[in-house]
Amino acid sequence: MGRDFASFSKWLIPHRKKVHVAIFLLSLLMIPGAMTALQPIDMESYEMESPELTAQAIIDEEFANSEIILGFLVSARDPNYVPPIDEWTPVPLMSDGAPDYANLPSVTEMVEAGEPWQGIYAPTGGILNLSLLQEIDGKIDMIQEHPLAPAMKPLVNDVTGSQAPGAISLSDHFRGFMNNTSVLTQPGLTAQGIVTDPPTNWYDCGVLECLEFDDANVTQAHIDLAAARMAEASDNNFLRWLSLDRGFVADMNALQDGPIGGQLNTDGTWEGGFTGKGRWSASSTWLLVQFDRGTLESMGWEVIWKDAHPEKSIVFSEEGTRIGGYRIADNSLVLHPPQYNQSMCLELLKETGGCSTEWSYMDLEGQLRTHDRTTITLLVGQGVNVEVNRELQASAGLILLMGLAIIVLLYVSLRRLSDVIIVMFALGTALLWMQGMIGHFSSLTSMFGFSLIARSQFSNLLPILVLALGIDDSLHALHRYKEERAMKKSSETSAEITLSRVGRAIMLTSVTTMAAFAANLFSDIAALRSFGIEAALGILSAFILTGLWVPLIRLSVDDWLASRNRSTMPQEGTTHLVSEDVLKRISTSSGTWKNAVVISIIAVLITIPAAYGMAQLEG
Repeated sequence: MGRDFASFSKWLIPHRKKVHVAIFLLSLLMIPGAMTALQPIDMESYEMESPELTAQAIIDEEFANSEIILGFLVSARDPNYVPPIDEWTPVPLMSDGAPDYANLPSVTEMVEAGEPWQGIYAPTGGILNLSLLQEIDGKIDMIQEHPLAPAMKPLVNDVTGSQAPGAISLSDHFRGFMNNTSVLTQPGLTAQGIVTDPPTNWYDCGVLECLEFDDANVTQAHIDLAAARMAEASDNNFLRWLSLDRGFVADMNALQDGPIGGQLNTDGTWEGGFTGKGRWSASSTWLLVQFDRGTLESMGWEVIWKDAHPEKSIVFSEEGTRIGGYRIADNSLVLHPPQYNQSMCLELLKETGGCSTEWSYMDLEGQLRTHDRTTITLLVGQGVNVEVNRELQASAGLILLMGLAIIVLLYVSLRRLSDVIIVMFALGTALLWMQGMIGHFSSLTSMFGFSLIARSQFSNLLPILVLALGIDDSLHALHRYKEERAMKKSSETSAEITLSRVGRAIMLTSVTTMAAFAANLFSDIAALRSFGIEAALGILSAFILTGLWVPLIRLSVDDWLASRNRSTMPQEGTTHLVSEDVLKRISTSSGTWKNAVVISIIAVLITIPAAYGMAQLEG
């Protein structure tokens, strides 16, 4: 191998200009592949292969009408942040109709959750406050007007037994109960056909008149009474719609009795506490929306993130620069969901893929949050890809700082500006090649009906890997080149020795590292298999462009400088960052018996706490 690589090195030197041209042309060819590879990552790429997941995939394919349920957490807003009704207006939408995520009420304004079964005292009733319930009810109307609304699928209210047209909230429980259409106020029928009395009623309200939820004269006292009766008669189904801090709060002026203190057991019995006057309260509740998957897809939406139309457009406006589905506001990246509709999605479906449901889910959340006055609304468990990609794009500033740090450290090591420029240029080209080869490999495998590339969060580690290896390879090559030049050897001889000695070592380490990462091909996780291939292609790019090409560029630059009668010899004292004498003293003294023992003890002392810390890691 040594002879073959030495012969290859000798061949490269006189043909370096052709190599430069070839690198340039190949770099141009990598651009389309890089555009293909630079797609938003998909969290679903973490799927593992198993019979259970395969069965679920078949079910999803064969039964396309399976439901998709969105869960919105609706919390009471801290009264200190609630603006007066006569001074409050909804947060204005952006010019294109998107919610202004930069100015929505902060999640930190949620009322602080209480202890389990203790309830909360402010606002009165917590999320069971009449004003809050009416605000939640208005959110249902907004959902019905959203572009996703035609895909909504009816839900059955587990508290009242009535059917909701696709969205259900706490206010629906009260409406069904207080208009006497609930199963809680209707006679029952046993299996033997015997009629049973209703579990409770809404015709005898004591000193109150039994009003409906939508009656203009309904009061908090009506809500408190209805909540107490539903909690008692619904086999605890009503309480499941309240947060874990739900509880019956004492109030001597209340009209209804309930269990103050204690807690509810799993068998439905109450443990501890005492019976007294009060009301039920909690800090938050659910708002559920159910969509029909098949209807969504027929309307032009894509449920799978990676199959959807990628949002990559850049728009400059007075409201801030928009990058895909994000917007720069106050030096931070916030969501700016695309405003999809059915006709647009059907058109996109014919071109690059339908609209992503995740963007529309986040748009729905934003639209609801614009009308938060006494509540705070959050979508739970959806939009993961949207948020992950936002975090990745928001870290672009850190990448710039990292690049600046790399330049400074390279200059400290190489002590020559032209060397730094050569390394940075080669590193940038290596990153382009890596993404280009990944994209072309993905397209090639797709042509044959199978896919080995599944971009994921692991893929975001690749630039760091390529930079680390590329910088190491470049430093080894350029320092060896400078050492040979310092010994008065010609530039061509120095480049040849660098390629044949250092280049061969870099090749061996690159091949073994590629083989190590390629072992991920045997993983059951699609993202890991893809990462193995992507890493191998990245290491190959780093080897070619920083291990082989960098010495050739250095040689060509020195030839160009020599043709202009400028010195190409390294300056005195710039060959090593640390002097050779210091390095020699360290290496020779470390080998003595006494120093070896000291070093071993220090290593053990560091290893013991490190091993303990590693054992505490989860996952």
